Amino acid sequence: MKAQIIFFDIGYTLAFTGEVSVRRQIATKLQLSEKETKRVGRLIMTHSAESPDHLLSEVSQSLPRLSKDWIHDVLTELWRQQTVSVREMPGAADLLVGLKELGVKLGVISNTWQPAYEGFRQNCPHLDALMDFKVLSYQQGCKKPGIELFETALHQADCSPESCWMIGDSFELDLEPARRLGMRSLWVLVHPERERGVLAEILRGEQPGPDLAVQHLDDILPLLRQQRLL
Repeated sequence: MKAQIIFFDIGYTLAFTGEVSVRRQIATKLQLSEKETKRVGRLIMTHSAESPDHLLSEVSQSLPRLSKDWIHDVLTELWRQQTVSVREMPGAADLLVGLKELGVKLGVISNTWQPAYEGFRQNCPHLDALMDFKVLSYQQGCKKPGIELFETALHQADCSPESCWMIGDSFELDLEPARRLGMRSLWVLVHPERERGVLAEILRGEQPGPDLAVQHLDDILPLLRQQRLL
């Protein structure tokens, strides 16, 4: 079946958001345990805060042992950094424009918080403007790899899973939940060194792999055309 709608992840797929994830940056700056890191990471990605001050109360409650002023300073600095640091991944604009010209509808399904998405809107406005559907964890109150974001995207698009593709850099967060719902999947192997474990499982036949895989965004449009999926 030809692709009618293609959803993308944002971070490390359409846009570069930093060498280190925001939850790891928070963990380093606040010297968090792994358990605290996971708890705070989930909180910031599913909280609808529109400023560091809006986020401060809940993060402070989650980390009662730490000074509220310390947490505030860290959140404020990371908020600023995230807003200014986002930049387009090579080939993203050409890919999205090419798909649009072929009549494909586009969307994003992304784990993100408000400053990172604001940075995407400000620094990659041409990419954001091409999106027909936007399903973001901080707005929906849930995050990948849970299937809720994908179900919301399918509902918004009013399409069958079989006619939709998910393109992302993470097998666990982007491709596996999409596959469970019956969507097609394309893996952009931006950081294969981070995916060694799941790559080995796929090669051993222990779990199904994606429908397609590429190393660069520039490879996607020619591959979809070659496979007669457009």
